[in-house]
Amino acid sequence: MSKIKLINVSKSFGEKKLFEIDNLEILEGQKIGIVGKNGTGKSTFLNIIANKIQPDTGKIETKGKISYINQLDNIEENRFSKISGGEKMLEIIKNKIKENPDILLADEPSTNLDIFNVQYLIKQLKEYKGILLIISHDRSVLDNICDYIIEIENGCIKKYKGNYTDYKMQKNMEKARKKFEYFQYIREKERLQKAIIGSKNNEKSIKKAPKRMGNSETRLHKREATEKREKLEQHSKALETRLKQLQEKEKPEKEYSIYFQIPENLKIRSKEIIKSDKFSLTIQGKQLLVDTKFYIPTNKKIAIIGKNGVGKTSFIKRIINKDEQININPQASIGYFSQKLDNLDENSNVLENVIKDSVQDERTVRNILASLYLKDDKVYSNVKDLSGGEKVKVALAKILVSNANLLILDEPTNFLDIESIEGLENLIKAYTGTVLVISHDKDFIDNVCDNIILIEDKNIKQYEGNYSQYLTLSQNRRNKKIISNDRILLEFKLTKLNSEIALVKDEKEKGQLENERKSIIEQLANIN
Repeated sequence: MSKIKLINVSKSFGEKKLFEIDNLEILEGQKIGIVGKNGTGKSTFLNIIANKIQPDTGKIETKGKISYINQLDNIEENRFSKISGGEKMLEIIKNKIKENPDILLADEPSTNLDIFNVQYLIKQLKEYKGILLIISHDRSVLDNICDYIIEIENGCIKKYKGNYTDYKMQKNMEKARKKFEYFQYIREKERLQKAIIGSKNNEKSIKKAPKRMGNSETRLHKREATEKREKLEQHSKALETRLKQLQEKEKPEKEYSIYFQIPENLKIRSKEIIKSDKFSLTIQGKQLLVDTKFYIPTNKKIAIIGKNGVGKTSFIKRIINKDEQININPQASIGYFSQKLDNLDENSNVLENVIKDSVQDERTVRNILASLYLKDDKVYSNVKDLSGGEKVKVALAKILVSNANLLILDEPTNFLDIESIEGLENLIKAYTGTVLVISHDKDFIDNVCDNIILIEDKNIKQYEGNYSQYLTLSQNRRNKKIISNDRILLEFKLTKLNSEIALVKDEKEKGQLENERKSIIEQLANIN
């Protein structure tokens, strides 16, 4: 049964057309993700359905009670609140679902949630039985909840069956088909153009009758030449008609290859860039970490995870401020990204901002900006005129091309659309230095990071592998059905040994620990 209908709906802001919808129906029970680049009108689309904004044209029909989870309301309510933004958002979500609406609209509900609470959000929204329309840049949310995706692109709205991964597969197939059709079009266009030139050259090459010919021979030659010329003219016109009728195909977007190296003089040769044998952290009288060990391996991508309030941001700030409890390699040069965006000059343009302290050439800088969808004339826009999401991209690009060999990124994906997040993933993977990242985006961590630091129970625990591998290990340890107690104990010892080996200085002691590590790996190989 149809619960939402949009017929001939359009919306523009000034001269910018956001979208036109001929006919869109949403049926009972459907859970739909709304995707599109920043500024395409995703929030406006939800606000039109919620009757908070009126369309320029068209008709909207909704049946049943509507509840709306709006990230902006959450920010406003939290301005003077003592509880965290994540806690407030969870409270809002619970209350909205308790209202038992027929239609639930959610605009970035995972904002401010830690990676564990995102899983709780997914569980809540999966159990909700009504229609759900959700905007989210978190792909794990869209993958686990949605059975349809609505894409807003270039003023058009298109509905795809399946979750975000299904949508991406369909989009990639569309792109491949468009690319093939474009090159077929170019090839046929060039063939016709060459054929037209050849036909016209043939017309010109038809010779006049020689002077030595008699009158009758001259008349015959002229008639034959005229017939040939007319046929060639007809052939040329037919080719020109076919060229005019050739359906033009849109040129596919340029794909940017990213290759940038840290200069030799900035490379760090030691195994660890940061380590501490004994680290404690107290904030406003609250002990967050107590006498814990940790190390940051050089040239690895490390995700820092933990529940809201465990001290993730405070931990990285102690690194940035070179806390006396922490040993930082003297060659380390830190590039820090925070939501304050205080590394930007508001009165300079995008390209000037990024290239100012860059150790990369201009071509690389432009490719990096283009990977974040800042290209063409956009690079000459003043930073003060950019949207919040665009400023985030400039700040990230500026850090990536700087002389930093250690990037510390605190929630870099906030305010970015999914395509820009995927572009950022490619950039970080291409970056050859060390990266420390705090993020609630599971897919981002999975795609980028090869090590995990978990802050839990006032302690730091370290794991090799991405977030999914960490989850599998944790789940296996909890249920004990897949892994035996012996294996759990050995894996625990192995994790501890890895940390100890990284921190120990004495070569003899390190060799003994390495031998113990090899022995444990062999024992693990023999456990089914």
